[in-house]
Amino acid sequence: MRTEHAAVDNAQLEEANDKTAEEHTAAVASKNNNNNDEVEAPAPKSGSVADQEVPAGLEYVGGFCGALFADYRRRSAFLKSDWTTDAMSMKTLSGALFLCWATLTSTIALGAHIRDVTGGVIGINEYLMMNSAAGMLHAIFGCQPLLVLRPTGPITLLFEKQLEAAQQLNVPFWPFFAWTGIFVGLFMFLITAFELSRFIKYLTPFTENIFAAFIGTVYMKDGIQGMILIWSRGTEDVAAQKLLTINLTIGCTLLALWLNNMKSSKWLTYGVRGVLTDYALMIALLICIGVAAVLNRHFFPISFIETSSTGFNTTEARSWVTDLAAIDAAGVAYAFVAAFPVVIFFYLDQNISSLMCQKPAMKVGKGSYYHSSFFCMAVFNFIGPLFGLPFVTGSLPHSPQFVEAMAETDKDHKVTGVKENRVAPFVGYLLIGVPLLVPSILEVVPEAAVSGALIYVGLKALLSTQLWERILLLATDPQLYPADKSYTKVPVKSMHCFTLIQIVCVMVCWLFNIFLGLFFPLFVISLVPIRYKLLPCIFSQEHLNMLLSEDAAEEEEQSFDGE
Repeated sequence: MRTEHAAVDNAQLEEANDKTAEEHTAAVASKNNNNNDEVEAPAPKSGSVADQEVPAGLEYVGGFCGALFADYRRRSAFLKSDWTTDAMSMKTLSGALFLCWATLTSTIALGAHIRDVTGGVIGINEYLMMNSAAGMLHAIFGCQPLLVLRPTGPITLLFEKQLEAAQQLNVPFWPFFAWTGIFVGLFMFLITAFELSRFIKYLTPFTENIFAAFIGTVYMKDGIQGMILIWSRGTEDVAAQKLLTINLTIGCTLLALWLNNMKSSKWLTYGVRGVLTDYALMIALLICIGVAAVLNRHFFPISFIETSSTGFNTTEARSWVTDLAAIDAAGVAYAFVAAFPVVIFFYLDQNISSLMCQKPAMKVGKGSYYHSSFFCMAVFNFIGPLFGLPFVTGSLPHSPQFVEAMAETDKDHKVTGVKENRVAPFVGYLLIGVPLLVPSILEVVPEAAVSGALIYVGLKALLSTQLWERILLLATDPQLYPADKSYTKVPVKSMHCFTLIQIVCVMVCWLFNIFLGLFFPLFVISLVPIRYKLLPCIFSQEHLNMLLSEDAAEEEEQSFDGE
């Protein structure tokens, strides 16, 4: 029986594992007498909001900050292994390098973008500082150190909208931004204190797939936009130069994807393929850097990252500490209102990132934690804007990708466990801060490599969703549909209709993002009533369970067998 209070020690974690085993046995015993080789559909559920299963880590605890304290009590049992035994693995090195390269390139790209669109109000310096400092602190004090946090693309958009709002309201921007951060931090703390993150359980795979696909396309758009920017520079007489630079971007992306899929190939040995997969992005970027250096020296100029203002200084000539008194009461009231859409977005983005990197299929073995991570974000987003630093939140698709980078697999490519520790994320975030100390490091990185890394991260996120699998089936012979997927057991028209609905939702996400930036989170929230009120009018509950199952039964069997 699931207790009302969260587990607080190892014994309770073992009890939770026993419960999982009992549920697995009961599920197997309840199967029909059909052929054992068939993939059986999940048992029909009522589908009502009240009947949703509570994911591990989101059980109601009660009391002011009760769930927050419970998170830290549970994680304290692993404090020693986080820094010692579980860190003694090559996965720690490969994971740290993946985190560094994947996050650094994205942060640089967003920092350069916000510097250009704001006319130098904020830029790469502040983005790297906040990413590195907040990340290292979270690696030390967070209960789920594998959650990747950083200033994301939507955060960059929110910053742009806040700057526009301050200009329209005729209030000084930095005090307005600082007060917004204060209210954001307070609201996020209240969400933590009263365990409101537990309601994230209502965001089913229907919403998760849409959100993950949208975020993946955001990164792809940023990378493609970088290629277009390279092409727009110069004159027609350097068209060959620009074309080759764009080819360098595409080559970097394709090489990283090819190396990432090496584990499933027949080339080389299993161990070598594993190394190439673990270091796929780093190898692709290093090759891109080398090729760019040769082209720049012997053929024609290549565009490298501009570092003239990089270092421990502000992008704009201003004081590091914001004067909170430099704004009137009306401006503070505006900041109070502006904090609401920001908090709604953080509630969704942070919790969905936590949910997706702690799913049972990820095989994290030290428990799931939500409230403590949200509390850390509250502290960072309270303090950061006081110094003119951007907001941070859990990052998609980096968070589940980082967990995958720390995962160990067998020769059948099935995850057997995750090397969960604090050393890998700490080192990764520390490396992200190195360019602040030695800006010249970035001078060897071509802009094509940054764009290629963005496209790679976005593609990897999109291709990993069930939505993408079903998109491919739109043009696939039904006789060739995979037999081991639950969603192929529903009528073809129903499956395609469900897929098209999700595609439309992703497109609406983009429309909100373009025309109603600050209110984009409101549409994501509206996906909950769409799931529970609209979809049951179109599909039977049995078909919905099969379409949304993500082959949960198979994942439970693999998890059970691996224990």
